[in-house]
Amino acid sequence: MKYGSFEDLRQVVERQYMDVQYLPESGWSEIELRQAWEKHLAENPEEDRLSSRAFLIALILRHAPLAKESQLPFARKFQTFGLLEEDRLKGIRLAEKMVPGVIHNGRDLDAGIGWMVDLSHAAPDWKNILTLGLPGLIRRAEGKESPFCKAVVTVYEALAEFCRRTAKVCNNPVYAEIAGHAPQTLHEAFALALVFHDAIEFAHMAVRSMGRFDSLYIDFYRRDIQEGRLSAGEAKELVKFFFMTFYARHQGKLYGKNFCFGPDFNELSRVALEAYYELNTVDPKLSVLVREDIPQDFLQLYVKCIRDGRTGIVSLNCDVVVEGLVRHGRSRADAENFIPIGCYEPAVAGKEISGSGTAHLYLPHVLLHLLDKNRQYVSFDEFKKAYFEEIRQVCTLMQERQILCDMAWEYLMPEPLLSGTMDSCLEKERDISDAGAVYNMTGCVISYFADAVDSLSAIRYLVYEKHLCSLAELNRICKNNWQGQEKMRQMVLRNIPRWGNNDPRIDLLAVELASFVSGVLWSLPNGRGGYFFPSLYGQLVVEYGEDSGAFPSGRLAGEPLSKNMDAVTGMDRNGITALMKSVLKIDMRQFPCGTCLDLMLHPSTVAGEEGIQILSSVIRTFIAHGGSGLQFNIFDAEILREARRKPEKYESLQVRVCGWNSRFNDLTDEAQETFIKQAEALV
Repeated sequence: MKYGSFEDLRQVVERQYMDVQYLPESGWSEIELRQAWEKHLAENPEEDRLSSRAFLIALILRHAPLAKESQLPFARKFQTFGLLEEDRLKGIRLAEKMVPGVIHNGRDLDAGIGWMVDLSHAAPDWKNILTLGLPGLIRRAEGKESPFCKAVVTVYEALAEFCRRTAKVCNNPVYAEIAGHAPQTLHEAFALALVFHDAIEFAHMAVRSMGRFDSLYIDFYRRDIQEGRLSAGEAKELVKFFFMTFYARHQGKLYGKNFCFGPDFNELSRVALEAYYELNTVDPKLSVLVREDIPQDFLQLYVKCIRDGRTGIVSLNCDVVVEGLVRHGRSRADAENFIPIGCYEPAVAGKEISGSGTAHLYLPHVLLHLLDKNRQYVSFDEFKKAYFEEIRQVCTLMQERQILCDMAWEYLMPEPLLSGTMDSCLEKERDISDAGAVYNMTGCVISYFADAVDSLSAIRYLVYEKHLCSLAELNRICKNNWQGQEKMRQMVLRNIPRWGNNDPRIDLLAVELASFVSGVLWSLPNGRGGYFFPSLYGQLVVEYGEDSGAFPSGRLAGEPLSKNMDAVTGMDRNGITALMKSVLKIDMRQFPCGTCLDLMLHPSTVAGEEGIQILSSVIRTFIAHGGSGLQFNIFDAEILREARRKPEKYESLQVRVCGWNSRFNDLTDEAQETFIKQAEALV
């Protein structure tokens, strides 16, 4: 198939979901689809949720109108008329009926916990998709009488028919090929991956990882080069079309699509990094699996991306992640085949549904919850012991609510499109929502660590060392947002030891807290035959900060919370070396569901070729000393201030928000101010 150059078509690619036009003659009308759906429901009133949902997905794939996309290499859009959204709401009602008391998405900020059915942080078995293709996936489910296997055949046969329809409507023979056999070329492999991705996402399950890009696609790349179908330059063009398609869906305003590289790098790794650099866009985002033996030339290639403002890259310590997964119960062979399943949370590719964003534990809010009980403790050690016990109790409450969500998932949203790719689901004949994966974990995000540690430090200082107030008085001070106590607040801000400065007085406290909370969650059973799976990072720091009251650390109500494993903004006063030393005192293997440290550097510190060497050394040092995840922002505060005044001049300015990138201009004023304050602290 012939199509234009990427640069000629870039604007069309970027706007493909905004300007999409469906062809009515390519499928049924909304009335016809609704009538077919309603007739099916009327004729099958007792049909199980999985089979009913599979019928609707197949109905849309077979008969929904398609978009005309003949000028692009990838085409896969279909019109749903809101039917799948209505089905999602139906699932919520059914889940509430079948599991009384369930709240499928809840948060109790007063208690410091959150819970949900995580219809995200998952990925199909990309290797099976590319190896077996649609015909192979269908064949292995055929002939089995279980509702699950029948549902898999139903949706995959419909997906193949969708591909055949797309080939005709868009005059794109690639789609006819992938309907009939496993992909043979790079173009076919990308096309099939996109078909699966969009079908799963339109059915309301977020695909949060596209797998290990370089290992998944290298054989297709090499075969195309060897047989003369593509040159290296043409392959790079195709990668650009592929990558930019993910940006186009949400215009860079969601959490980004994760592509993983390494730890064994090849020529496609380099082609893709070059394409990523040239695209200079916020989505997709990249995860690089780093070992101490990472080739220096590849390290410098992706460091150059970071240094030059393409900061949507996280470095993950491959060995530390694997050891954490093994400790938590994966076989070593499975652990070595992990992929980041969201931002930096690992899961075994094709075998694990961890729901890494499922449960939440907000550490400083648990501390406020304890203070609000107005109990007195004769020593700081007694107070700390009570705080740890409070964590244990709220985790039990979170577990109870989360188990209801685990029970409700199969009624809420079965996932045959995704589940049918997984070997274990076929062997068990069970959907992922019904514990069909090999590893059925429940990720628990332990958040706002620095705020909690600094608040403990403040309590020790104010109540037990200086005797400036009682716990009850400090509780009232926080409830009053430090009003009338500015002198004491400034004393706290200036004098207490702060996390992130390599200060043993507080770092020992941080290590103790981290070890305790990991131990509480490590073997806590969930409702799907697995266990809770702890991570240590904090996100949505502005959004959740707006809903949070004042802390003993001197933080005022409504201010942003601490991000990931970072210090509280402006409180890491001794530079990045001290910050890393504090972080590296914590055993990252205690948090196998992921951790990450953000470093902000001034552009002058990483300028020129020497700057690339400096950044490379920082990454190597962090990895060598047991760090887990590491990401960067390279900012000048004055540039950020000018970007606020003249946004039209800085439309491509990127920031690493938490586990994804955003354009600076797309951030709220409050979020922009947070980054400016961080950059000012560098001066």
